[in-house]
Amino acid sequence: MTKTAIQGKLLVVGGGAMGEALLAGILAAKKLEPAQVTVVEPNFDKKLLLQKRYDIEVITELDYRKYTADDTCLFAVKPQIAGQVLRKLAPRLDRTLFVSIAIGITIADYYHILPASIPVVRVMPNMPVAIGEGMSLISCAEIVSEDQKRIVTQLFDSVGRTEHIPETWQSAGATISGSGPAYFSYVIDALIHAGTRAGLPEDLSKKLAAQTAVGVSKMLLTTSRSPREIMRATASPGGITEAALETLDAEGVHKAIVAAFSAAVERADQLEAEFN
Repeated sequence: MTKTAIQGKLLVVGGGAMGEALLAGILAAKKLEPAQVTVVEPNFDKKLLLQKRYDIEVITELDYRKYTADDTCLFAVKPQIAGQVLRKLAPRLDRTLFVSIAIGITIADYYHILPASIPVVRVMPNMPVAIGEGMSLISCAEIVSEDQKRIVTQLFDSVGRTEHIPETWQSAGATISGSGPAYFSYVIDALIHAGTRAGLPEDLSKKLAAQTAVGVSKMLLTTSRSPREIMRATASPGGITEAALETLDAEGVHKAIVAAFSAAVERADQLEAEFN
């Protein structure tokens, strides 16, 4: 096993879609042994599924055990129930590194319930962490040590890429990377639909659209080219790509995406306000 700074247990509170995706990525990267992991998942069917799929301990509710400074708690519950779960969890933590992936809950919010001795880290990962291609935004409380920052970075680097950012950037950042898989899937779904209408097999349309998205993404990450430069290089004057881009602009697609971003940020701010 690749050595990790977590010497004790990883307690995952919430085995839903994102909690499982992150857990799957970390285990696949062999950063932890299954024996180090305990998941709290109240849904009995999901409990059995997680046990079978990952060979880990899954419990339906918090028990008598306490977690120390050697342990890490990954908090992956919905914001609507976060407060009540956190009140049950707080007495079980003793200087335990607390890592939250719950959207809309600030570090200050957690300290309304958790003692000041708990190092709190707020992370916004996205769904591709399950295949090691995620993007995770990390913000830390002042009490978080450099060693603890390295623990969190190491865990989330094992499932993709990470960026440490000021917490004030979390809502905007999460709207791009956290919601981004849905945005890009929306575009790919439209391309698949268009391809099948033109007579292409659906599986071929999917492969063409998805691989093209992968290729463009790698170009943007590994070269100095901007999206605008790639568009200009692809769209020859009077050609088919130019006609397509002109249609997108005429239909207001660019403005619609910016408006969607603004709506998502506004909703993120509403979720923070609701938790408060």
